[in-house]
Amino acid sequence: MDIIWSDIALAAGRVLLVGALFGAGLPALFALGLRLHAAGAGDLDGAERRPAFTVLGYVLFAIVVAAVVTGVLWITRSSLHHYLGISLFGA
Repeated sequence: MDIIWSDIALAAGRVLLVGALFGAGLPALFALGLRLHAAGAGDLDGAERRPAFTVLGYVLFAIVVAAVVTGVLWITRSSLHHYLGISLFGA
């Protein structure tokens, strides 16, 4: 049995990329959503409201929530299939 170092490096690179995407990308999207939501609400001294920014903030929040829920379902897919008979993601 030979160790194929290029395959190991490729797999490690993919894990690193996905980890960086979800580990830093989702919190960045959430922070951007907060910023847009705050900008859309205006401020206390009568600045104009920007409803489009508020909507974009909520869209980013929905993307983050969908990614988290999908991740939890992906992790628990075997248990869901075993205990409840629910087959997700081809499990």
